[in-house]
Amino acid sequence: MKCLRILVFGLILASSSLFAQGKIILPAPTEHSRFAGQVDLKEVKAHVKLKKGAGEITLRQTFLNNTSYRLEGEYLFSIPDEAEIHDFHLYIDGKKTKGEILDRDDALRIYEDIVKSMQDPALLEYSNLGLFKARIYPIEPNSSRDIELSYSQILPHKSGTYKFTLPIRQTGQGSIEKYHMQLELDTEAELANIYSPSHNIEVRRSTGNRAIISFEENYIDGGKDFILYYSLADKEINATILNFRPRTDRDGYFMSVISPVNKATEKENIAKDVIFVIDVSGSMNGEKIVQAREALKFCVNSLKPDDRFDIIRFSSSIENFQGGLKKAGADEKKNAGYFIDNLTASGGTNINGALQQALQLKPRNDDRPTNIVFVTDGLPTEGETDGINILKNLRNSGKDFIRVFSFGVGYDVNTFLLDKLSIDTHGSCNYIKAGESIENEVSAFFSKISSPVLTNLELDFGELDVYDIYPQKLPDVFMGQSISVFGRYQRPGSGKMVLTGKQSDKILRFDYSLEFDNRIEDNEFISKLWANRKVSHLMNQIRFNGENPELVESIKNLARKYGIVTPYTSYLVREQEIEFSRAQADVLSGEAGASMVKLHSEQVARQKRSQLDEESMGSGVYYDAMVSKPKAASASTGKSAVMSSRLMKKLANSDFENKMLLTIHRIAGKTYYLKDGFWIEDGLSRRLEADRTIQFLSGDYFNFLESNKELSKILSLGEKLIFEFNGEIIEIN
Repeated sequence: MKCLRILVFGLILASSSLFAQGKIILPAPTEHSRFAGQVDLKEVKAHVKLKKGAGEITLRQTFLNNTSYRLEGEYLFSIPDEAEIHDFHLYIDGKKTKGEILDRDDALRIYEDIVKSMQDPALLEYSNLGLFKARIYPIEPNSSRDIELSYSQILPHKSGTYKFTLPIRQTGQGSIEKYHMQLELDTEAELANIYSPSHNIEVRRSTGNRAIISFEENYIDGGKDFILYYSLADKEINATILNFRPRTDRDGYFMSVISPVNKATEKENIAKDVIFVIDVSGSMNGEKIVQAREALKFCVNSLKPDDRFDIIRFSSSIENFQGGLKKAGADEKKNAGYFIDNLTASGGTNINGALQQALQLKPRNDDRPTNIVFVTDGLPTEGETDGINILKNLRNSGKDFIRVFSFGVGYDVNTFLLDKLSIDTHGSCNYIKAGESIENEVSAFFSKISSPVLTNLELDFGELDVYDIYPQKLPDVFMGQSISVFGRYQRPGSGKMVLTGKQSDKILRFDYSLEFDNRIEDNEFISKLWANRKVSHLMNQIRFNGENPELVESIKNLARKYGIVTPYTSYLVREQEIEFSRAQADVLSGEAGASMVKLHSEQVARQKRSQLDEESMGSGVYYDAMVSKPKAASASTGKSAVMSSRLMKKLANSDFENKMLLTIHRIAGKTYYLKDGFWIEDGLSRRLEADRTIQFLSGDYFNFLESNKELSKILSLGEKLIFEFNGEIIEIN
């Protein structure tokens, strides 16, 4: 009979930060053993203070006993390497509870006992850490129990960058129902970059050296720790540089987050020219035109006195507000308000004529950043209606210094035209779905680009062997915004990254020291984000220039290796559905192992998240859009085209890691696929005869684990494995 039951939650092995959110061990009741383990971690409230390279962390966790029985258990928390052990303390329902701190050897024995009892290999990756434990009694039936844990830790620091990890990863549950985190960051010097590769954070900077960072989500991924990087400013434009190279026989990956310091006076702001081009065709009638007016008012009122602007309204006819670029003085803004209030919707859509008129407002480059903000809800129906010719007209204008920022409203827009228009001009394109607010989307975006700091950016890595850098053309830098650059490097070494750009009529240069490590196993997220950007780049090549076998094969290889869904790897989605069905059947029949229970729970969590957001990872809308092949220029319209473009942009621009497929894992530079219930290393198959077969949870199994600490990451995948290690093919069964 099993002597222990453990309740833990979804572990995805994507990071080298190996500690848990907190878990409860339940001795299995002899009479009601089937109920042991039915305690869920429902909610977490995390409060973090980071100051002078150290952190104080408080976690308030709500556990729910779903059974009709009073339970007794032990609370376990795996101790972070950097934690100051003497500050650990536990409060249960407001009462300070005595706990015990165990060293790594004692913790290892406890974890091995739990793994044997639960037959859950996911815990193996925690076995090289210390352990904090305390008795929890009683856990009343059908009620919740609040546990508050506080501890402090020193933050790792390398090359001017601090890293903080907040433990979230669990085993057993695929998600935590509610998660709220607030982090207070206080530094002695000015803050430069603040970046999270794990979660979509909100950053509010109160002063140059203080910031509040938060995120709040429902059904949060229980298999991914929260990670935050931050650095201190020493330049006007700062760069945080990270790299990843788990295998010395393969090229490494790097990323750089580039951003300006978060302070700017009116003198430091670059004066700009903005041309607003607004569709007022008949299809914009009603709520659309009302919201477009409000968005336009916000943008005009946000202009600074030295900025220049004009407004072009277009339908079948085209009309300028001022007939030229004029400074955004108080009178001009007030007059613009009258013009905007009188915008009405009627007629056709002359996109080409409106853009040509906008281009004519700026005959030459005078060192002022020039942006066209272009809003339309329809296809070109008047004048030149061929999207390819409209793009040619733009290219032939010689106005390559003008950026176009497009907004497609609704589904009756040509995504080929709008996307290519922004790509060719190094701008951007956003799509506003039916029901979304035009006013909010346009206003929020214009706030982001209202203060340019550096334009025409270029990067130079000198003699360092770098390649496959994305984005290939860097966007302009705006105050409060950052740019993420990803690439590969061939050999380790030290050197400099040089950034140059224009600030008004001056050319500025910034040098950053960097070091590419020979081996660094942290930061695995970099490889996945790099792969996302390369696949997105290749997909755009096919979309705009047509298919060729070399591009298609490259996309297939990358997608399979990194678990990316594309039109050319839609079979991966079908294979995942087969594994989901198998796992669900085993769970319902009671025959599923712990790893299959976890996989099933993660899938259920994805389904719940998709009910809240149809575009979330794993939803039907997401997969349908990602597997749709690029359409011809004339056919790139409708809901499927818009959704596909929206999601490809998320893939290309997201700076935090999100797993598309749960049945593909990357561990230490190798890929593992779930096939027929087995986790199999890429390049191997079950048909191969193993050099060594090891029974799961046998003495040989644990001896094998202890022979090399790196094995814990691989063995944690599941009960059935086939992989290569030190020249041997190993089968765990």
